[in-house]
Amino acid sequence: MKILQVGTGRWGTNHMRVLRNLGVDLYIAELSESERQRCIQEGLPEDHVTADLNQFIDKVDAIDIVTPAHTHLPIALTAMAHHKDIFTEKPLAENALKAAEFVTAVNQSQVICQVGHIFRYDPATIYMKEAITAGELGTIRSISGSFSGFKRPRNDGGVTISDAIHFVDLFNFLMAGPPQQVMAQCHDLLGRGMDDMSWVWLSYGDTKALIEANYFSPEKKRLVTVVGEKATMACNFAASQDKITIFNNQHVQEQGTWKGISGEVLQKEILPSEPLLLELRDFIDCVQNRSQPRATAQAGAEAVQVVDAALKSYQEQKTVTLEKA
Repeated sequence: MKILQVGTGRWGTNHMRVLRNLGVDLYIAELSESERQRCIQEGLPEDHVTADLNQFIDKVDAIDIVTPAHTHLPIALTAMAHHKDIFTEKPLAENALKAAEFVTAVNQSQVICQVGHIFRYDPATIYMKEAITAGELGTIRSISGSFSGFKRPRNDGGVTISDAIHFVDLFNFLMAGPPQQVMAQCHDLLGRGMDDMSWVWLSYGDTKALIEANYFSPEKKRLVTVVGEKATMACNFAASQDKITIFNNQHVQEQGTWKGISGEVLQKEILPSEPLLLELRDFIDCVQNRSQPRATAQAGAEAVQVVDAALKSYQEQKTVTLEKA
């Protein structure tokens, strides 16, 4: 398969490595001359590297967009005009209005579109999803997540749309749909004009959720806790092994009062894997088989809609009810 990757920045470098390992005939479109030279030095043929994506767009089967969020829709529209399938990194677009426009264009062009919500492809996520669906935890009472760590803030969006959105989509995936209501507190501690610390509360019916994201925590945290009536499941996505711990704890009512019963604690070993490899392999399979990916354009738009609602909630200091798509 021939794929044109647009953008080779920090995360784009990983895309390039994985696509080459998957045996893709890879073409590159990159505005930076130094980045283009780096691609050539790493073994890509000179005639596969350009500054203008239009040079290769008719030669390839699909487009992989790894550029800042505000460029996703314009590049995708160009790809769709040439009837090319699309992988685009998250967020789908910089705001909900642009994301809805993206979905409409995908539906009209009938191309395959996959959004880079990588946590959907982590084997630990699949284990959690299957356990929840099978009722192993009982009724889900709450979900909480911390996506934080000391690092350089991104320039193309605040921490809510850059980082918290990972767990927004993850929770949407686990709960089989977006929340009905959103409330948030978002702060710009560095004075950049973009949020760098946020707390987002989500209401999935009777299940409540909370996501914390920031650029300041000294330790890298990728923690998710799912509390059920029969058991609680904790997942440390940053761990190299034993990512999932199951606590068979529950509260029971006895003689008019509640009692906490601590049960067996189980470690679930998740086989090591690279989610980006699984994600891009799925995209290739979807293009070849004309099937829908795990993270569709609609899923990407729903995550952006939640982020927009979170920012609105903070600005207006109120709970925001999401409109149904």
